[in-house]
Amino acid sequence: MQTNYLKYFVDVARHGSISAAANINFISSQGMSRSLGVLETELGCKLFRRTSNKMVLNRYGEALLPYAGEMLRAQADMLACVAELNADEQRGEDDGVVAYLNNVCFDSAFFGPLVDSFDEVSARARYYQCDNDEVVEKLLSSDEGDPVIGLLCLFSTDEDRNARFVHALQQQGFKYQPYLHSYDEVLVSKGSDLAKRPSLSRADILSKRLIVPKGDIRRVVESKFGSDAISMVTSDNSFRFKVVAADEAITVVPAFYKLLDPLNLMRDNDLATVPMKDPYYLEIGFAARPEVLDSLFIKDFFSKLNSYYLACSNSQYMTLITSDLTVYRPDGTFDERSDAESLNAIEDRFGISPRERDVFECLAEGDTAMAIADRLYISTATAKSHIYSIYKKLGIHSQNQLLAIVEEAKRS
Repeated sequence: MQTNYLKYFVDVARHGSISAAANINFISSQGMSRSLGVLETELGCKLFRRTSNKMVLNRYGEALLPYAGEMLRAQADMLACVAELNADEQRGEDDGVVAYLNNVCFDSAFFGPLVDSFDEVSARARYYQCDNDEVVEKLLSSDEGDPVIGLLCLFSTDEDRNARFVHALQQQGFKYQPYLHSYDEVLVSKGSDLAKRPSLSRADILSKRLIVPKGDIRRVVESKFGSDAISMVTSDNSFRFKVVAADEAITVVPAFYKLLDPLNLMRDNDLATVPMKDPYYLEIGFAARPEVLDSLFIKDFFSKLNSYYLACSNSQYMTLITSDLTVYRPDGTFDERSDAESLNAIEDRFGISPRERDVFECLAEGDTAMAIADRLYISTATAKSHIYSIYKKLGIHSQNQLLAIVEEAKRS
């Protein structure tokens, strides 16, 4: 019997509503109903009477509710006991970090490696699922000295909004460090006609119903394809993938999901990803106060996390961004080549002209054509012309591919 099912039972009893209990547990109402059904099957009895507007405990539910509460309290006491025993073995820097994670993290291949990495260096890390607004709000409202860290997922469709987030954090003494670049692809059933296409146009995507998770990705998809294109919003990823596998809808996932599919959801559900003809990009980054990022505990955490992503950092699906975070290697080594040396080596190798070098270096920092134009005081058309010329000389077609070449040069 899974204790999370007991928690669902207690929450539904407390709120008298499946949807309310589902919301506080970040799952769909359908997922909550299924979980209660499994619990009732295991117990061999029904627990609720379903009225027109409320879930009411029946006599079995009333009798079993105190036992469920006692079991959950015992579980909490056990976890607290383990945490207390482990606390003596942890480093002085391990003060029980609190991580506020953008919900895209829960929806991608990022959450599993992140939790595993924290677990290897701490038994006291706590995780909270938020959207970008909430991540920034939680960090800014934390007390100075609190061991807090935030994970942001910044989409290319929101440049002004992203800049405001980073500026607000920097104004309050936080440091933001990009970690990896990727882009979203469309997840479809392998049996779908869309799975046979090399890429999907806007019309292709709008030909199917879209099912998306809650949070920032919903807003991004709405801005990209319109709110009418979205037929369902759910936090239950397993359910979302099953709907797609049945070819009843499509969804979006970060491209690097296929590299680290922690639950084998794509494989087990016979799913496939197809690129968009006009993709949008995402940047995953971390924000914390400098003293937190500089602590030995956090450095150990990133050395563990990097071991997952170094293996696939040259993939076309993601780029690990060289920064103070990603230089830490599991074996304790560091990159020796400087950023300037790496860029100069590429520029010399591919014959990048002096004027193109300014644009190239902006691209290597992740700037868009519009940002480059503002930064170099040139028109956007001129910036795009230089970018096209640079891509042609490097034999590539995207900024992600350019960033991958830069990352490889820094390691060579």
